[in-house]
Amino acid sequence: MIHLPPEWEKYIESVNLPLSPLLDELERETHWRTPYPQMISGKIQAALLHFLIRITGAQRVLEVGTFTGYATLAMAQALPEDGQIITLEHNEETLAIAQRYFDLSGLAGKIHIRQGDALEILQGLDGAFDFVFLDADKERYPQYFPVIKQRLAPGGLWVTDNVLWSGKVITPTDPQSHGIARFNRMAAGDKELEQVILPVRDGLMLLRKR
Repeated sequence: MIHLPPEWEKYIESVNLPLSPLLDELERETHWRTPYPQMISGKIQAALLHFLIRITGAQRVLEVGTFTGYATLAMAQALPEDGQIITLEHNEETLAIAQRYFDLSGLAGKIHIRQGDALEILQGLDGAFDFVFLDADKERYPQYFPVIKQRLAPGGLWVTDNVLWSGKVITPTDPQSHGIARFNRMAAGDKELEQVILPVRDGLMLLRKR
């Protein structure tokens, strides 16, 4: 994880586009009720996702890995009136938290949860997506790659989290870092995609389908 000095982070958050105060409540509950609260996207990353959806004009969004729904809500707030997010998650406990905050936000009508194995669900989805956010089990990133690419609309934007994995992708030694490193090589070698890595949090890769 790339850690900014606390005063830098607070300053960035103070001048970034403000998001719903409900996200602050969700962040507190995530830290209180889940064993891995660091999995939450956080204010800076959520603001970036929100902004990217705004500037791309995305209407149909796919999220692989809901966790407690922090990024989901940030993206839903950026969607037009007829926009929708399909979000995939297998963990019942974190989904229960997410659903409660979706209901409180008034945006539940835009958010469609699919619970279960993400790869299996992806195989059954119809239509193309304007925007994709991938933040799921890292060792399976290479398996997600062709399936998500197929469902990304031409000109669509795909954001993948944790592509630096605390620098472990340089010399991978565990299933997660091997999976991410392979994903990065697949992206770099795919002529149908353009990509750039941003050193935000644990590394974000932005991919655009030509």
